[in-house]
Amino acid sequence: MRSTAAIPAADTTEPWARLPRYQRSREEHCPDVAALGAQIVPFAEAESAINQSALSAGARALLRGLLRVGTTRVFPGGGLGIEYGSLLKTAARPEYVAAHVAEAAAHLLDRRVDLLLVPGMSGYPIGAMYSLVAGIPAILLKKGSLAAIERFPDPAYPTGAFVIPSYTGDGDVVMYADPPAVADIISGIVASQLAAQADLPAAHITLRAAGADDIIDKATMSHAVGESAVAIGHAAIAETIRRHRLATADPRPITWEVAVVAWVTPLIKGYNHPEAVLRRHFDLTPFAGLNVIGLSLDPAAIAVAGVSGVLAFATP
Repeated sequence: MRSTAAIPAADTTEPWARLPRYQRSREEHCPDVAALGAQIVPFAEAESAINQSALSAGARALLRGLLRVGTTRVFPGGGLGIEYGSLLKTAARPEYVAAHVAEAAAHLLDRRVDLLLVPGMSGYPIGAMYSLVAGIPAILLKKGSLAAIERFPDPAYPTGAFVIPSYTGDGDVVMYADPPAVADIISGIVASQLAAQADLPAAHITLRAAGADDIIDKATMSHAVGESAVAIGHAAIAETIRRHRLATADPRPITWEVAVVAWVTPLIKGYNHPEAVLRRHFDLTPFAGLNVIGLSLDPAAIAVAGVSGVLAFATP
């Protein structure tokens, strides 16, 4: 895994000052859909364009659902974006999402992922679907306010916590994993690998992590989650091995490595070039259902890689 350090937090006396801080700017501009040289395709005619597209079956179904229940809008903390809550956050729509989830799960299995990390409750519905279909345990990175310090002993937040601006509101939030859940899941992964290597003079543990989110915009969150996964994995494996030695007196050398090997998402904003960010930091290419290459507020429409024309939403 290749990665770079997050922007350090300011040197203050606040407990969260020790946390990595990631900066995510508002999105004020995107490619003008007119500049793409394509006509706006009314929603009533979108089916023909989708059927003639180069998209997979899962991506086609996802696009049908997105155009029916989504739109474009301006978000308080993120700027220009796509409203897709009724497709991926507040409802479960098998007719639109199931085939994509199956394709993403196959990608995770192909990458031999051990653990999936999902940031925030908005991403957890789709992340849980990926987890269940692939049979891979998932950890939610919970979102909390910087004021909620009292919950944890010093240091204030668990290993892997980080600070990032909120996309849907004002101000910063802190993201962190539930330590008991992390410990239980990773201890099981380590125990299984140690058992498989019981007759060897030394053991080596590998944790292959992946991230999942409802959308990848500029990959700032993806970068943060990836680095969080590495920190969480190293700390949990070290503690598991410490407990293993106490319980078994195993004297063998035990080494380990943690790698971020995949990212899966229904939507990626290709015009922000997030793939380059993930290649640079983790040497991976994300798996995305739909690659959005342009969007329009008026009329509400998006351009998607592999589909001819700029597709209008059902709801303006």
